[in-house]
Amino acid sequence: MKTPHTALATAALLALSFTSAQAASWRTCEGAALKWNGNRADMFISTTSFPANSTWDSAMQNAMWHWNNVKGAGFNFFVGRDTDGSSSPDNGRNEIYFNASQTGTALAVTRTRYHCYWLFGWQRGIDETDIAFNTSLGWNTSAVNYANLGSPFHFESVALHELGHALGLLHSDGVMATMNSFYPNGGSLGQFKEIDPLPDDRLGVRSLYPDGTTETDIAGSAFRRTGSGTSGLVSSPASAARGSTISIGVSVANLGTSTRSFNIGFYLSGDSFISTGDRLLGTNTGASVSSGGVLTFTRSLTIPSNVAPGTYTLGFIVDNNGAVAEANEGNNGQSMPRTITIF
Repeated sequence: MKTPHTALATAALLALSFTSAQAASWRTCEGAALKWNGNRADMFISTTSFPANSTWDSAMQNAMWHWNNVKGAGFNFFVGRDTDGSSSPDNGRNEIYFNASQTGTALAVTRTRYHCYWLFGWQRGIDETDIAFNTSLGWNTSAVNYANLGSPFHFESVALHELGHALGLLHSDGVMATMNSFYPNGGSLGQFKEIDPLPDDRLGVRSLYPDGTTETDIAGSAFRRTGSGTSGLVSSPASAARGSTISIGVSVANLGTSTRSFNIGFYLSGDSFISTGDRLLGTNTGASVSSGGVLTFTRSLTIPSNVAPGTYTLGFIVDNNGAVAEANEGNNGQSMPRTITIF
């Protein structure tokens, strides 16, 4: 008989960190995944840190909902209230709170206690997880701001990342992912800037907690992977002459459970919202992305010579002809992170 073993692991999210590249991963015990044996975790949100019904509380619950809503995975977070203002990494209670002393220089820290031992068969599983956000840093609960991807840090983005640790995922620094340890992680989706687990993360939770359900969802993004794993914005010009050729960056994420092919339309809009009613500048036909994949490329476009001088928005719409029936049609359109002045 082997000696029973329990452990406490810490995952910290930093504003800047350097780790080895890897795709979706998790801890293992004798070759099997370490996860919640009941396929659920009851998370007790501190009402001292995040008052009930506040924007902070809503952002945290929204992040939980997005993990729960991943089809192909049978895992669920459930919301509880922690009203006593105290916390401990070994009290048998999964707690979420603000605390500067437990986070150091990290944006947030998730501590996970698990067991892995032999007792008439291998006994394994996650026992407790606690998430501490660094209260000494600046935070915001508004929409992602493309013009400022630093402090104040986007709370829901970090919450989604830390909850990924809470359900059992490790960092994925080799891909554009929610579990990328480089803030702002993998970024948002669509021109409404939705904070949703990205394809690699969805593969991870589906591998840990498979349930056989399916979904179809493809989305645009203003983010792309850069460097050794960081996430940055796609490129687009700040200005261009009428009749000139420009280049814009494109990222398309397949959030679904199977490979999808689709068209992509590229548009010029007189306002900040990209729609099929805007001026069509070009189309890519038959693009294809496998489940768990992100397609990133650069597209050349010509600015029409008869466009009036002024400030416009460039962007694209995934499946602009509506050929693919999706669970979420609202994340297909994507505007460029900055406007373009045409002269």
